[in-house]
Amino acid sequence: MTQKALADKLFVSAQAVSRWENGEVEPSLGTIKEMAKIFGISTDVLLGLAEPEQETEPAPPPEPEIVVKTEYVYKEQKPVLAVCEQCNRPIYVGGDIVRNTKYHYSGKSRTSTQHVLCKECDEKNKKQAHETAVERGLTLRRRSLVWGILGALAVLGIMIGVIAANQLPSLIPLAIVLPLAIFALISCCILQNNFIGDLFESIALWSFRMPGIIFSWDLDGFIWLITIKLTLAILGILASIAAFALAIAVSGTLSLFVYPFAIYKNVKHPEKNDD
Repeated sequence: MTQKALADKLFVSAQAVSRWENGEVEPSLGTIKEMAKIFGISTDVLLGLAEPEQETEPAPPPEPEIVVKTEYVYKEQKPVLAVCEQCNRPIYVGGDIVRNTKYHYSGKSRTSTQHVLCKECDEKNKKQAHETAVERGLTLRRRSLVWGILGALAVLGIMIGVIAANQLPSLIPLAIVLPLAIFALISCCILQNNFIGDLFESIALWSFRMPGIIFSWDLDGFIWLITIKLTLAILGILASIAAFALAIAVSGTLSLFVYPFAIYKNVKHPEKNDD
């Protein structure tokens, strides 16, 4: 044990221990007792009045000297450029800011709101939107097959009944083509990835404006007004039926050629539900 180590345990200076060893001064009785405890011997052995006992165990090694060093590290905080509206996480880099603008329509007016997101939340939203679109495309495909087959079977049953009741074998080709056209028309309208639905709607909703009617304020005038009104109403109904039939004829014929591309598009990219 060094002089300093012993001095630290006795709470004295290393010079005092050196003077004890050189015989210049003698330690006090209390210091002698403390040294005896430190060395694990009796005061008689320490003073040379008795022989030391045989040690059964080696003396424990001196305790290592522990030096504690404290360092303070100061990290520069970057300024917060934005806060994600979805996860409330601060954004420090401009490249991680995603601004999405949503438009809201109310009649003829349009308003917009801008949302600030981080890249992670934006990618998560895009992935979720893609999965939703894919699931919707698969649902539309299943629905188009079910309703298309039901519509085709209904038309086929009607055609078979007409042919059987009127003995018209010449309608057999039409009984084959018409159910296929109805199936393709219904399927294309439900898939919503082609123009057939918009074409059918634009033709089926054709209408004409009722003309103004001049009549006299007497009994004959009112009778004439009611007659003309009823006639125009019947003509309007017939025109609507004709427009609906024309829409089925035109859209159904085009659907026979459009349906293969529409079903291929739905199978290849089910997330693309809009034409």
